[in-house]
Amino acid sequence: MNSPQIQILQKTPKGPLRFREGGWLILVMFIMIIALLAWALAGPLLQITNRPPGDGETLESYAFDLSQPRIPLEAIEPAMLYRDMPPVLDDPMILDPESVRQLNEARKPYLVPDDLVIGIELGGVSRAYPLLLLNVHEIINDEMEDVPLAVMWHWPSGTATVFDRRIADENMSFGFSSLVGHGNMLFYPRNQSGETGGEPLLSQGLGQSVTGPELTLTSIPHDVVRWGDWLERHPETTVVAAVPELKQRYKKGKPDTWFASSGLMFSVPPPNFGPRPKAPVLLAKGKHSSLVIPIEEMALEAGEDGHLTIELDGEQLEMEFTQNPYTARVKDLPDGFQAQRMLWITAHAMHPEADLLVPETGFAPNQP
Repeated sequence: MNSPQIQILQKTPKGPLRFREGGWLILVMFIMIIALLAWALAGPLLQITNRPPGDGETLESYAFDLSQPRIPLEAIEPAMLYRDMPPVLDDPMILDPESVRQLNEARKPYLVPDDLVIGIELGGVSRAYPLLLLNVHEIINDEMEDVPLAVMWHWPSGTATVFDRRIADENMSFGFSSLVGHGNMLFYPRNQSGETGGEPLLSQGLGQSVTGPELTLTSIPHDVVRWGDWLERHPETTVVAAVPELKQRYKKGKPDTWFASSGLMFSVPPPNFGPRPKAPVLLAKGKHSSLVIPIEEMALEAGEDGHLTIELDGEQLEMEFTQNPYTARVKDLPDGFQAQRMLWITAHAMHPEADLLVPETGFAPNQP
């Protein structure tokens, strides 16, 4: 009897996947993954390589002229990672009075009466710059009545200023250095050639350069007041318009929480006397001396009437104060005088020679 034939089938051993057997699909997927990674990283890499100077650590990395320092270089420190991180606003769109009225009659008004604005009047023309915009832009390069203006609000130091942008008969525009001196904004004149590097640093609170060539700016009188009060005094005021693309940034840019906190942002030592470090003050500069006016305490002292008379360098300053929010203004600023809003910690650091006006009720125990 013949035994059955057993046929053994030998399997082909496994080997690399051949192109015609599906390897092409893996190759295509690999190429697609590489392309997606390149697309995703292109933006951040381009931003890093093309971004303005600055590394958030060393002053030299910001590429400014640091020669001839007129404040200690140790008092200058980085506030942001690189130059011009805030989107400085150039040649803003201006709303006429009718456009302002229409916007404020909408369901979500552009400005409400208690919003703070920087108000300017030149040649009979008035304009308001809402702080809700300046919280984001910090610098607005504008023009009113043929006068080139730089309107500045540095919320970490609570400092508001307005300058004539003309230096040596040239119309300059200013950028944000992303550095601070004594905790206050340092800005710079942009090179007319468009090149970056070697510019001097100017101090917002001092109104002059603190490094490089000596430059002095002309201050423009202004008020930091409630929108409702400004509109009542200037019913035909124009207003700077918001940039539509920055709507969400404006909404998130309010520093109210920081002002209400006890934290301090820079390495400026707080004063051990006077109001709390982050209290708003009005620095009144006369022809011979300066006076720091604590806004909250003097507003309470002024009461519902809101009026006080304060003497400086032989002049009687008629003051108007409001509460909720606190504001202070000089009704008719004498020639040669200036008034500048800032925080007490900033005023003391930048103007240690200024006298502090002490209210009759004194100050609460000093705390951050």
